[in-house]
Formats: sequence, structure tokens, C-alpha cells
Amino acid sequence: MAGSGAGSWGRGRLGGGVGQGLPLSPKLCPSAGPAGCLARNPLLPLLLFISLGFFMLQLTTLLTAEHSGWSQVTSLSQPHSSFPAGLCRPCPWNWGLFQGSCYLFSWTQSDWKSAVSACQDIGAQLVIIKSPEEQVGWIWYVRYNKPTWIGLSDHHNEGSWKWVDNSPLQLSFWKKGEPNNHEDEDCVELYNDGWNDGKCSTQNSWICEKPSAPCPAL
Repeated sequence: MAGSGAGSWGRGRLGGGVGQGLPLSPKLCPSAGPAGCLARNPLLPLLLFISLGFFMLQLTTLLTAEHSGWSQVTSLSQPHSSFPAGLCRPCPWNWGLFQGSCYLFSWTQSDWKSAVSACQDIGAQLVIIKSPEEQVGWIWYVRYNKPTWIGLSDHHNEGSWKWVDNSPLQLSFWKKGEPNNHEDEDCVELYNDGWNDGKCSTQNSWICEKPSAPCPAL
């Protein structure tokens, strides 16, 4: 979407640059063909070149920012395979390592309670977000995926939000206007612009989290 927006913006800029002081109307450019206009406006090629260069600079800046943010997430979603065979691995294969925890991204969708059980079955828990750094990483992840369950709910006591480890909510990243408890929404799903309280029966992806294994000092 960033490329498309930049392209539309670029076309607007190019059109504006050509239309200001460099009329291409047939009435003011009587010579046949585009060459006649260029002959009467020798600065036109230069201005077009400058406009194109500025557009390419803006597009490059947008693509660089996009790649920088996404690379933070792909490092989480890839197996931690930088350890030679036989040496200690902080995380199992197919898990990502980030800030001392291992993360596993689901390939399927389920309701919130099933997601909790799926994580527990592999010795983990539904992800708990307790730092701005984690929130930024997950925002980039869901930007390229559908809404994702996190381990937060108030289904035991309405309005009292707790994580799956029973710790109370302290730092939050709610979307504007949330939580609103619309139609008895008790489970929290992560969107690319923040958290939303949703129906626990909704089918979403999820992220499992568990501590990384300590490796002995060499």
C-alpha cells in the first residue's frame, strides 16, 4: 500500500509541476506534436527530471522504512538456527527468540480458549505483552497477518483484565475507543493499530510464548 500511495502522490506532484507556468494547451503550443511544446519550453525536460528524481527519493524512503520494521518481525518468526549442531539452543526449532523468550506463531486459527490450550499443550502460554518493544514487534507481525489472540481477557470478572498467568494488566495498548465490551467481548485480539476486546469465539491466529533455555557458559 505504501508504494501505491507514493505513486499516486508522485503523479499528483508531476502533474502539478507541469501545469504551473508551462502550459501545454494546443492553443498556446501551435506546433505539431510534443516537440513543438518542448521547443517553446526548454526548461520542461529539466523540471520533469527534477520531479521524477524527487518522487523516486520519496519512494525509496518509504520502502526503506517498510523493510526496517518488517525485518524486526521476520527475525522473530524464523527458527533460531544460528547455533551449530550439538551446541545449546535457547529455543526449539521453528521458534523465534526475542528478549529472553521463545515465540511460536500459529499456522491455523481457533477461538481464544482453544489457543490457550494449544499453547499449554506444548509447555507455553498465550503471549503476554508487557513492554513497548514487544508491542511494536507484534504490530509489524499482524500488519501482514490477520488479527491475533494475545493472553489477555476479563472473562472471569468483567472489566478486570488479567493475563493468562493471572497477573493484572498494567501497561496497555488499546485501540481508540477500546475496550467497549460490545456484545460481551471478553478476549483481547491484536490489530496493527492496537488491542481490541473481541468475542472469545472468534477464529484468530495466536502466538505462544515460553522462557528461553539457559545455555551454560563456554
